[in-house]
Amino acid sequence: MVKKSLLPYGLSSSDPHIELPDVIGFKDERGSNASQYFNEKLNELKREYEALVQQARDTQLVYNAKYNFIPRVGHVYHLYKSEDKYILSMIENWNRFEYIGSYRFTSDNTWCSIGDNDEAGL
Repeated sequence: MVKKSLLPYGLSSSDPHIELPDVIGFKDERGSNASQYFNEKLNELKREYEALVQQARDTQLVYNAKYNFIPRVGHVYHLYKSEDKYILSMIENWNRFEYIGSYRFTSDNTWCSIGDNDEAGL
């Protein structure tokens, strides 16, 4: 015999009706959170992609420049423009040519632009 008082639901039509939890509200809230998560991840991937493309452009620019030394990993070099060619130099603040930017040679053989907020020695 089933003890009616222990059941989470009624057995007859005169018993109180069963109230279902608000599943739709739960789905809407969680779905919105999941959507926000995926949108943030997508934006993060876009930023990483743009940074990667910029680093590829910088690397190509520096490798196409003229220089007569073997760059050392971790060192910062300076790119200048002279007429129609680029020159990579160890000289900082070389007023003879137009300054383009400073770049660090990385261990994966790429060139990383050194911005105003970066420390040149790192």
